[in-house]
Amino acid sequence: EELLLSLVFYQNTCHISHNARKSVPPFIELCGAYHETLREARRWYLDALYPASKNVITIHNNFIQHFGQREFEELLSLQTKREVSIEENFKDGRFGLTIQGASRGFKAAVLEVEALCCKVQEDFAKEELSLMGLKSPISSPRKPVDDNSSDYKERQQHFAGLQIVRVEKVENKALKQVFDLRKRQLQVSTPSQRMYQRLPVQFCDLLCRVGFQMEFTPPDEQNLGEGIYFSSSVHGAERLWKGSADQEYLYFIEAQVLTGKSIVGCPGLIVPPPFARDPLTLYDSVKGGGDTWVVFNGHQALPEYLITCNKPTYVKPHGKTFYMQTNRQVSRYRLV
Repeated sequence: EELLLSLVFYQNTCHISHNARKSVPPFIELCGAYHETLREARRWYLDALYPASKNVITIHNNFIQHFGQREFEELLSLQTKREVSIEENFKDGRFGLTIQGASRGFKAAVLEVEALCCKVQEDFAKEELSLMGLKSPISSPRKPVDDNSSDYKERQQHFAGLQIVRVEKVENKALKQVFDLRKRQLQVSTPSQRMYQRLPVQFCDLLCRVGFQMEFTPPDEQNLGEGIYFSSSVHGAERLWKGSADQEYLYFIEAQVLTGKSIVGCPGLIVPPPFARDPLTLYDSVKGGGDTWVVFNGHQALPEYLITCNKPTYVKPHGKTFYMQTNRQVSRYRLV
């Protein structure tokens, strides 16, 4: 009997196939256009199916807050079907689902919960695009930047001390239109500022399609309010989002941000404070720490570049046997 499982990993750039036949040793083959995408897929696979704490894993994803009755009913069904326990948690501005159970049921439950999170994310993206009067774009709005171009060399100057793997230009006309509309609504007299945000790999494609959202990448500490954080420097973004030790790559979004009238922020803000005595007239953003800014409307920021870098202090994760082969069109990992 043949079991064929196909998944699309994060940015729809890495295809995962599992093929188990009686005559062929079981294997999982990961195919993608970029070497680093495959390594990220391999890390996700190992983290999901071979967690550091045996048969216990917490899936962190802020889109869990968008789960409705149908999704929670699916979680209840999973607990019975897979003989696992699933507990929702919220800590330091991050939602998570902790799954615990026996080996066979546990691994299946992890994959099904990940798939549920991906579906909720895609439903969210379709709704955001619909609000902008658009359908989901067929092609990615990201275009590779040539290593010898002036755009690439300019990014190298700003990312001094980090090794750039790839630079991609974000060309999303719909986001540019809503950004320009927001600029007219705010009536800001000051120009937009170049700023940076670091985000997890699984949200890179989604951000380039629908723009900035609070769910994507809350910082390690939200001392200035519960908004969308940016830093005016690359190293400031590194300090805001430290990440985990086993992350091999760093992903930065370079954006134009409308800060307008700004004031020092504080914890607990969900909108900017009132401006002067009028409670209906608000500041456009809040700031703190010299190079940290927070906006509360994603349309105040326009993504322009996605920059992938090697992490200087990468700690190699636990492993399974894998083989790699490449050709002009695709790279492959085979995990056995």
